[in-house]
Amino acid sequence: MSETEAFVTVMVVGMTLGIPILGLTLRFSLKPLAEAYIRMREAQLASPQVELLRERVAYLERELERRGLMDRQLPTISQVGVPEYLPTQMKDRERS
Repeated sequence: MSETEAFVTVMVVGMTLGIPILGLTLRFSLKPLAEAYIRMREAQLASPQVELLRERVAYLERELERRGLMDRQLPTISQVGVPEYLPTQMKDRERS
């Protein structure tokens, strides 16, 4: 076997086995980063439904306070701050 044939054989085997292995390695190493980025974006961009629920709860709390049915003053979001983790339902892409 000449040097050229040996070089070509090594290159073909390396490309045949190396590229898929490199692809799988990158996929498994980048998947947690992608999921973390997706969750961060979901937490930053609160959906309109969440805003409506916050408004409804604030309205109900004001009504309870006005009628004297609330035992203590509850902290508002501005006093507590935004939670670091917003629980969300698991989507199909997060289960695998």
